[in-house]
Amino acid sequence: MISGTVLLLGAFVALIYFVFLKKPKWKNAPPGPSGFPVVGNLFQMDKHNHLSFTKWAKEYGPICKIDLASMRMVIVSDYKLVKEIFAEPAFSGRMDFSNIDFIMDGKVHGLANTEGEHWEELRRFTLRQLRDFGFGKNTMEESIMTEVTELIDGLKEHGEKPLEDIKLKFTLAVVNSLWSLCTGIKYKQNDEELIKMTEDVNKAFHEVQEGGSIILFMPWLTKVMPVWSGYEKVKREILKMADSCRKPMLDHKKTYHEDFDRDFTDVFLKEIRKTTDPNSAFMGKLGEDNLVATLGDLFFAGTDTTASTLAWMMLYLSKFPEVQRKFHKEIETTTGNSRMCAISDRPNMPYTEAVIAETLRFSSITPQGLGHKAMKDQEFHGYLIPKDTIITANIFHIHFDPTIWGDPENFRPERFLSPDGKTFKKHEALLPFSIGRRQCLGETLARDSLFLFATNVVQRFKIEFDTKGPDHGFEPVISFILTPMPFNLILKDRLA
Repeated sequence: MISGTVLLLGAFVALIYFVFLKKPKWKNAPPGPSGFPVVGNLFQMDKHNHLSFTKWAKEYGPICKIDLASMRMVIVSDYKLVKEIFAEPAFSGRMDFSNIDFIMDGKVHGLANTEGEHWEELRRFTLRQLRDFGFGKNTMEESIMTEVTELIDGLKEHGEKPLEDIKLKFTLAVVNSLWSLCTGIKYKQNDEELIKMTEDVNKAFHEVQEGGSIILFMPWLTKVMPVWSGYEKVKREILKMADSCRKPMLDHKKTYHEDFDRDFTDVFLKEIRKTTDPNSAFMGKLGEDNLVATLGDLFFAGTDTTASTLAWMMLYLSKFPEVQRKFHKEIETTTGNSRMCAISDRPNMPYTEAVIAETLRFSSITPQGLGHKAMKDQEFHGYLIPKDTIITANIFHIHFDPTIWGDPENFRPERFLSPDGKTFKKHEALLPFSIGRRQCLGETLARDSLFLFATNVVQRFKIEFDTKGPDHGFEPVISFILTPMPFNLILKDRLA
């Protein structure tokens, strides 16, 4: 993490910054914890930020404010208020991620980091094109099932030896179906280039996490002391990842044919070619940079999140054998073990849907999601939210609020079922894909992938926890996404 020397230097630079650029007093602010001069509440944060947010929600209520060095933040801990505030255009901005943007030119690009007209333009285009190329259609299911089959074959070949890297195996399988849709590139799951791309993504976000507070809350320090702050390492890893996303764009430009759209990259390039508006997100070099960043956004958001959720599910099933037994029984009843599970089976599998929903709640892999930003001064429920304030949904707290769930500390899929157990019941407090104007546009693909991978792996294998391997309970790795600590599984072929 961050050394004491670097933190002291950061505080010193921040002090100078605040002497010359003192923030105006926040009038009519929500309640919140008292902080220290310059750094605010930064050093009061737990290493797992979401635990601090949960503590403050209990102390100060559903809307509270904190200061993290130069950043003002409002934490919203009530799901109804989250839905309300995230539906407001005034709160649909994004915190400044320019220092960890894929392009590294001091600006922001792609879907995750942009705001305003460019974000609206990119989101509309991306959502429309991904739907046209398969989101929610049979072609997408076929692509996912190809990867499911290859994954199962690899797991069968592995046998009953302890399996150490289930998340990596899921990642390589999930990314292939999405990457094929985006770039037309189809790898084998053991392909060295695919593995390297995945490793580059993991290393990039590991370095960002290591940079932590300095990169996000003291961004000026990365310019003053890029080596001391660790920013040079972060930048190097992000640029390596960006190169992996730039390569398919360059290859497509060489082989582009305007009468034939092979994939998402082709249609994005076509949009760039026909754009003449200098203010458009698709104009010239900016358009190409937005394509690279969008591919990076889709690669990360569409793979690591799904793979992490599947890894958590395998861990839960190995720890809660009765849940696994009921899960497998429903699969067996639905398919007769004469065929693999399909999306069309979903309406007849309420317990499966409940297991997936409970996994999303219990793991809460994005405990705060990506913060929104106030685009202007705006009142919300009697409080003033100043322009540029970051608004964070306290998703972890909502998912573990006993006033909503009763016994949130228990893994209990039945909470998502009707009393007779025959109907899956959605719950509006379950927010794994966020909500509102910046809700995850890959939700359909993620839900389809979770269903197809989970059902078909459990249909084929009995999942047992390896008691001779590491056991960290349900403790997550500290990162932007909460992933399981290392664990081993033993998979026993049910159909051998």
